[in-house]
Amino acid sequence: MTKLSKFTFTIVSFICMLYVLLVLSFNHGLQGIHSNIFHHKITQIPLSEASNLPTHWQKLLFIDNNLIQSGQYYYAVLSKKSDVLEVVKIKDVLSEMMMFSNIPLLLLAFLAYLIPFYIKSRSDRKNSASLSFINNETNKLLKSYNIAPPENDGQNTLSHISVALNELNKHVKQQTTQNLLGIYQDKLTGLIDRHAYLEHLEKQLALAEKKQKKQALLFIDLDGFKQVNDSFGHSFGDEILIQVAQRLATVVRNQGLSQISETVKLELNLSRLGGDEFSIFIEDFENENRAIDVAQNVLHEIERDFVLGNKVIKIGASIGIATYPDSASSPNTLLQMADVAMYRAKTDGRGIFRVYSPEMGNKIRRYHYLIEELRLAIASQSFTLSFQPIVNVDDFSIDYFESLARWNHPVEGPISPAEFIPIAEDSNLIIELGNWILFEACRQMSAWHNAGMNKVKMSVNISGIQLKHLPVYEWVMDTLAKTGLPPTALLLEITESCLIHASEKIIDDLERLRQQGVQIAIDDFGTGFSSLSALGNLPVDIIKIDKLFIDQATINPKYEKILNSISDLGKQLDLKIVAEGVEVASQFELVKNLGIHCVQGFLISRPESSYNVGSKVIRNNLNHIALTGTGVCTPKSPTEAA
Repeated sequence: MTKLSKFTFTIVSFICMLYVLLVLSFNHGLQGIHSNIFHHKITQIPLSEASNLPTHWQKLLFIDNNLIQSGQYYYAVLSKKSDVLEVVKIKDVLSEMMMFSNIPLLLLAFLAYLIPFYIKSRSDRKNSASLSFINNETNKLLKSYNIAPPENDGQNTLSHISVALNELNKHVKQQTTQNLLGIYQDKLTGLIDRHAYLEHLEKQLALAEKKQKKQALLFIDLDGFKQVNDSFGHSFGDEILIQVAQRLATVVRNQGLSQISETVKLELNLSRLGGDEFSIFIEDFENENRAIDVAQNVLHEIERDFVLGNKVIKIGASIGIATYPDSASSPNTLLQMADVAMYRAKTDGRGIFRVYSPEMGNKIRRYHYLIEELRLAIASQSFTLSFQPIVNVDDFSIDYFESLARWNHPVEGPISPAEFIPIAEDSNLIIELGNWILFEACRQMSAWHNAGMNKVKMSVNISGIQLKHLPVYEWVMDTLAKTGLPPTALLLEITESCLIHASEKIIDDLERLRQQGVQIAIDDFGTGFSSLSALGNLPVDIIKIDKLFIDQATINPKYEKILNSISDLGKQLDLKIVAEGVEVASQFELVKNLGIHCVQGFLISRPESSYNVGSKVIRNNLNHIALTGTGVCTPKSPTEAA
């Protein structure tokens, strides 16, 4: 109701009230006219001098008395006696008798109307001020949140506040949802993150415990993703992760595994745990085949080509499966056991899945134990270096020594490099260990160089982790400067796969080192499935043929032909060829006849300590070293080689 309509209603109500009071009071005054108080107001008028007033006045005042006019006055007829009328002036009725007889009623009526009206008016003013204040504050809130409510010219203050509060409520809900998404959602893929996933697992496992249900979890790690990042950049890698998330979401829907959160509308049974790791949760796990079907579906989806612009990229996945309650009973442990099974899948060949077993748990405990022991060993410099000579096939002169790290654990004794080097690489501890190896190898070679072996080089193995995380050129040149070893006396061995997937920056650094005199060798050649055409563009001086080919060449003619092809390739590209793992005389004769330059293996020498090298090589060949700048290491007899 508008202000104008309220005012009109008030006026009409007041007039109606006065009218009712007038009628009641007038009739009451007429009834009391014969009292002793008002008898003197009664007069007599000849009938001939009176004229009747219209009857509607009688009806309006609800009286039975006739109303007449005589002279300039109006009268109400009280009685009629022959030709004479007993009358009373209407003025007297209104001014004296009515007012006297009804003054309390008038006052009560007036107060009864005025007081509520006053209270209501005051309340309306307060309410209006409050609404105005609330409206102003609401407008400030709308402005602070940059909200423009729907405009309505006809709306009053209360309606405007109602609309504004509705808009604010929508904004708060949206903001709450966005905040929850910020807490629980992975920004890149849009999936829930590890924290939200673990919360979901905790609830599901609690329900499974009550209902005695089995559940399962898949831990998915991409194969070859790091190579994509290194080769094409992180933007390509991010796009791969987005597409992987979409494909996994499709698998979850198609397999009937989906559970959407009511609050944030996100899929709860699929998560990106971090990096290139994902996980799928299976709520109803009736038998192992259910998880295997899901895992096979995931592998199929990931192995499909990823198309980014004009590039087609292939990757794979390794999957670990853990079940509740057989594998573990808590979310973190279940995820850890699935991670253990995934790690087993990677070591068993990648692109496959494995179901967790207790034996795998023993292996992962060993893994983490060795990580901690490695940290302690690096901090206390508990490693030593052994040196294995690589000799020329013609005169057995030493071409270079390969430095090999050895770890003699105070409790377990010698631990094989085949066990601790991969762990050091996985944990990035290879960076600290590699720094020590390079420095110690260069320091030792510098001492031998000063002793006369100035034609011999020192070979150091460099991992892909070191290439990726260290400024290779500055790191190597700084170490050479500290140890005083000439760059021409250093050889860096890098595995084939690391070189093929090295970034342009790494290739440039290696080329700069070559220009300084440092030589580069491809280690384990033939196992990385690289394109031979890539050799023409890589900064390489030496090819080291993997032991696998040497072992097979004497029993399989095809491997002998492969060795012959590699030897010819080395000649065409002006590369030195080294055969690794030569352990018997027949292998030595074979590689020599194929034109391979150098050999390395137990037939020539096992890795020796620096003391033994000094005793066996330097002291026994002082004259030869003085003349040639290198020592000689002849093949052992079959008994010694064994």
